Amino acid sequence: MRHPPRGADVYVEDEAELSLFPTLTRTWMLRGQQRKVRAPGVRPPKRHECAAADWRTGDLCKVRAKKRNAVAFCKLVEKCMARSTRRKRRVILVTDGPRFHKPEHSRLVRALCQKYAHRLTLIYIPTYSPECMPMEQLWNDWRDNVTHNHDRDQINELTADSDLYFARCKRNPQRVLQTLGSPFAKRQRNKT
Repeated sequence: MRHPPRGADVYVEDEAELSLFPTLTRTWMLRGQQRKVRAPGVRPPKRHECAAADWRTGDLCKVRAKKRNAVAFCKLVEKCMARSTRRKRRVILVTDGPRFHKPEHSRLVRALCQKYAHRLTLIYIPTYSPECMPMEQLWNDWRDNVTHNHDRDQINELTADSDLYFARCKRNPQRVLQTLGSPFAKRQRNKT
């Protein structure tokens, strides 16, 4: 992915779960004080964030869904296609390989691939290799800022936190590129 083809937008795509169950991680506290983390019932509501980042520019396309399925994936691909069509470019989408991302297992994805036959290419990373997916780095940063040890008791509050995170990413695409480890990120120079 160091040398993407000309005339194509390369997107890296992945999904993450947004749940009222906080993802637990180490946190700093004063000695003698303990932070309380809520555990909201047996089946708290969930949302799924599906996002794709442009490998060259750091721009994000995002879709929120109640389920992680082919419908959400196709909505995200449509958003990427609309963005790239405005730029008169084709789309190369790098994604992981669940069944609902593959045209041989999903009618919706098959129809989408037929609709955009020459303008859409899906590239799948090897199975069980999240280290090959740059989008995992963005999700790690997202979890640090949104889901780790959160104290929200309403899903709307948590989705607002996620929207705020993505709004910050939209304002600073260079930071997104640095988080992804993209070779197109501008290097920071010391000003001494």
